[in-house]
Amino acid sequence: MFLETLDYRANDVLIYSQNKFNFSDNFKIIYKNEKVKRVRNISYFDVCSIVKNPAPKNLIVYRLLTNVNHLDAYSTKYGYFIQINGRVELIYFDPIFALKDLRHLRFDLDPEKFRFKIQQVGLTSLTRKLDTTGKSLEADFSEVYSFDLKAIEAQHQNDKIYADAIFAFEDIIDESEVQSKQFNISNPEYKNDFTEHLPNILEDRNIKNPNLNRVNSPNAEKLTDLREEIIDLLKQALGIKQTELSDQERFNQSSFQKDAQQFLETGKKVGLSEDQLKEGLFELFKSTGKTSELTERQRESVILRFDSNE
Repeated sequence: MFLETLDYRANDVLIYSQNKFNFSDNFKIIYKNEKVKRVRNISYFDVCSIVKNPAPKNLIVYRLLTNVNHLDAYSTKYGYFIQINGRVELIYFDPIFALKDLRHLRFDLDPEKFRFKIQQVGLTSLTRKLDTTGKSLEADFSEVYSFDLKAIEAQHQNDKIYADAIFAFEDIIDESEVQSKQFNISNPEYKNDFTEHLPNILEDRNIKNPNLNRVNSPNAEKLTDLREEIIDLLKQALGIKQTELSDQERFNQSSFQKDAQQFLETGKKVGLSEDQLKEGLFELFKSTGKTSELTERQRESVILRFDSNE
């Protein structure tokens, strides 16, 4: 994943992940207003809170499509629900979370007939959902682009490349390795699961007109309760007690939550248009590749399957 807040003046944060199935060491945060940029760890759960926060942001995540009809999103373990164009959708912060989730999503289909896509999706938060008092609840994202990942990308995608492009001419100190040694997941089963072998993924070039479906998502009324229930279950499975995480949550979230209102006020004062926000996201891709190449990728269909020889 890649996330960049859009204050444009100060207090911006940048978050990226490296496609590692690790809830404490995969996600990195950089405070863009620091004179000396420092890379710090941020937990999966803190990332969820920042994604949900209504502060304007650009976001790169991943979408799963399969040839299974009515795939049940309620059974997800590693996905996260957000609103895209007013519709609740299941997304993943990294391709590996989608691949790991396939054994938890409930469906009945011969593995040799199972076909899927993992799409990279670029989003920008333009509108905000309001409660009856007019208070912002969370972001409603607008989709800017999407394209299918090739097999090698699904297995080895690393969104650190976007952070590298932004900070190409700056010195960065990586403090995350020290933090990683201080953070401990108590459940040994999940320690083993971090390095568990994934089946090899191949591209299926024989399917001409695939009928692939998005995962069925819950209605908006059930969104908050379901999302919190999944996160609580995941914390329990990881052996993370609420008291163990509270200090880290306060440290990681306090500055962001304090600045969230500033982000909203700045957005109102500046009056940024939808086109301006989208242009900001595309500038990122112009720095890492030609816009024409992105357009070509959007037209390309890549169907994936698991290697039956493994």
